[in-house]
Amino acid sequence: MKKVYVSLTNKDTIQKAIQELEEYKKSLEYKNDLFVRKLTEIGVEVAETAIARGKGDTSKDARFSIVYNHTDYVIKGQIILTSTPKYDKDGRVFYPHLAWEFGAGIHFNNGNAHPLAAEMGMGVGTFPGQKYALNDFWWYKDRLGHLHLSQGTQAAMPMYKASVEIINQIELIAAEVFNGQ
Repeated sequence: MKKVYVSLTNKDTIQKAIQELEEYKKSLEYKNDLFVRKLTEIGVEVAETAIARGKGDTSKDARFSIVYNHTDYVIKGQIILTSTPKYDKDGRVFYPHLAWEFGAGIHFNNGNAHPLAAEMGMGVGTFPGQKYALNDFWWYKDRLGHLHLSQGTQAAMPMYKASVEIINQIELIAAEVFNGQ
C-alpha cells in the first residue's frame, strides 16, 4: 500500500502527490509485468523437467514459448507447448506433446491417469483408431517402413504440473515482487 500525504491548501503538495501517484502507477505496471513473467518462467521450467524425466518413446522435441499480452490494466502470460506433428501409416496426425501430457499406452499409465483426462476426452485408448493401447507393448512402422517396438509414453503432464506449481507459487512470488507496496 502506498501512502501519499497532501495538503489540500497548498498547490505544490497537490502537484507532488499527483507526481507520486504517477510514479506509483508505473511501478505497479512494472511489478505486474515482473510478477507474470516470474510465474510463467516457473511454469516452463516445471514443464521442461516433466518431459525430460518422462518415460517412453515419444519424441522429446517439445518446445515451449511464452506469449505476453498487455491490455489496459491486465497483463496475461500464456505458456504454449508445441511439437512437430507425426503421422501414422493411415495419414492421421498425432501431436507428441499430447502424448506427454495425457500418456499413450497402458505400460506407463496403469493407474497414472492425468487428473483432467476424462473431462478433456483424453487418455489411454482415446486416440482415434488405436488398437494397442491396452497392450503392454506393440510394434509400429515409421513412415520409411522401419519396424519399432513401443511401450507407449508416460503421462508426464508437463502443462498440468506447470499450472499446479504456478498456483503453489503465486503468494510467494507476489510477496517477493510487491513487497513493501
